[in-house]
Amino acid sequence: MRFFITPVFLIAFLFTTNFSFSQERSQQQIIDSLKKLSYEELYNSFQEYLGDSIKAKPYALAYQIKGKETNDLGRIADSYTQLIYISEDLNVNLKYADSIIMFTKDIKHKIYPAEGYISKAIQLYNIGNYVDALENFLEARRLSNGNNNIEQLTRIKLAIAALKDFGGRESEALLIHKELLEELTEKPDYKKLYEDDYLNYTYNLSLSYVLNKKLDSADIFIKRIIDERFQLKDTLSYYDFVATSGYNEYYKGNLDGASDSLDKAFPFRRDQNSRINYYLYKGRIARDLNNVEEALSQFGKLDSIYEIHKDPIRALPEVYRTFINYYKEKGDTENQLKYIDKLLAADSVLDANFNFLNTNITKEYDIPQLVAEKDKLIKHWQDKKVQSNIGLVVLGLLLLLSGGLFFYYYRKQRIYKRKFGYLMQGAGQRDEITGAKTKTEGQGITGISEELIKKIIGGLNAFEQQNEFLDPSITLNSLSKKLHTNSNYLSKVINHYEQKNFSNYINDLRIDYTVEQLKTNKQFRLYSVKGIAEEVGFNSTESFSKAFFKRTGIYPSYFIKKLENLNGI
Repeated sequence: MRFFITPVFLIAFLFTTNFSFSQERSQQQIIDSLKKLSYEELYNSFQEYLGDSIKAKPYALAYQIKGKETNDLGRIADSYTQLIYISEDLNVNLKYADSIIMFTKDIKHKIYPAEGYISKAIQLYNIGNYVDALENFLEARRLSNGNNNIEQLTRIKLAIAALKDFGGRESEALLIHKELLEELTEKPDYKKLYEDDYLNYTYNLSLSYVLNKKLDSADIFIKRIIDERFQLKDTLSYYDFVATSGYNEYYKGNLDGASDSLDKAFPFRRDQNSRINYYLYKGRIARDLNNVEEALSQFGKLDSIYEIHKDPIRALPEVYRTFINYYKEKGDTENQLKYIDKLLAADSVLDANFNFLNTNITKEYDIPQLVAEKDKLIKHWQDKKVQSNIGLVVLGLLLLLSGGLFFYYYRKQRIYKRKFGYLMQGAGQRDEITGAKTKTEGQGITGISEELIKKIIGGLNAFEQQNEFLDPSITLNSLSKKLHTNSNYLSKVINHYEQKNFSNYINDLRIDYTVEQLKTNKQFRLYSVKGIAEEVGFNSTESFSKAFFKRTGIYPSYFIKKLENLNGI
């Protein structure tokens, strides 16, 4: 576009690679000798001479010839992209861009042919053909979307923002410029790793703020970059922002400051866009200072550029109205009619561009963007819905599980409570607790005399009454010797009258003793579970707890806790 929002930064940024080629300086034999180098060597040499187009171009041409000899269409396209980057002939660049499209239109490639359409759009943009530029940017966007080429889509987004600026949709363009810079600044060490992008985005955002008359915001970014580039001695970037400062100062009413900044930057910014903006703002400043002759001189230089290139300039109606009013006051009807005709022609061109751009940007870019965003939101909503349904299922299962666990816990607590009640009611009556001990002397055991049975039972009663079962070393053999019998007879008597083996018999005696002690002996309750286990003859806490639960249906810790609650300790 041809108004102040269009910096050379924008156009330079829209290229993918750093390839650059110069004007031819050598004969075919030099290029032929360079063909012996690899693609990588040619590219590196080209990069080395990037600042000297005459030295760089032979490497690019050799790169292209190698590609054509092997029919490597991607390499051929790279070479044309390189040539476009350094060429100042826009018409030649259009042919290069068409060549890229022609060579790569039928291949599957991450970059091409989308890059060809971007390059062509840039050249059309530079000659002021915004209608065709937009169409090529949109085609590039379609292809880039298909390849999911984020880098190309970002550059196309920047171009759309510039076209929106030209079409008078400055507030929409501002949103894009802000979004691009915000995305960049989220990357680590972005000022160093993405220096060119940082300068481009900041520059365009600053200009966009100026265009939207957000002058304080523009000041923040302009001053920040001016300070940074001055310290880095980056002359080109520095004076780009100095010129932008001039535009901003003009809208702030600081005409002297604006003029000073424009004059300071002008010698370092000789591209066509910069000259147009310089003449436009110098003319405005002169007009506002009532120096009409100087204003017409500056506006005349701007009009001369338009007459040569015929690129639409958004400020043309303003320029021509100044001429019309001047000649009207002078009574110069001839020149007044001349500039009226120029105004009508310019308005017609601008209206055609504005209408096409605004209609097609809305139809081909904004609406597809909104549809894509809508689809994204719908998918997100559907995903959330699926997740929500899954969540409900999981929640239901968790509730069911937790309900089951609660029921299990509640039922277990009720059983524990009932068991605790039984123990408390038992008051040490061990036979009533088990319901199984029946020492009936009238029942005999095959192979053992009645007299011996009575003797063993009597010994067991004494054994129990004297709490000798608390001895952790007690065994079936040691007890049988104590009772003056053998282990076989003792085991049979215990099995018959106690309905359990010797080990369970001893464990039950110990547990019954423990229960009674815990119920009646406050001091005993002060022991830990481990201490109690050792006190009653168990070798470990685990064996004690298992035996306690097997005998009573509850664990010792629960029984002790309930006793403490019951007794208030």
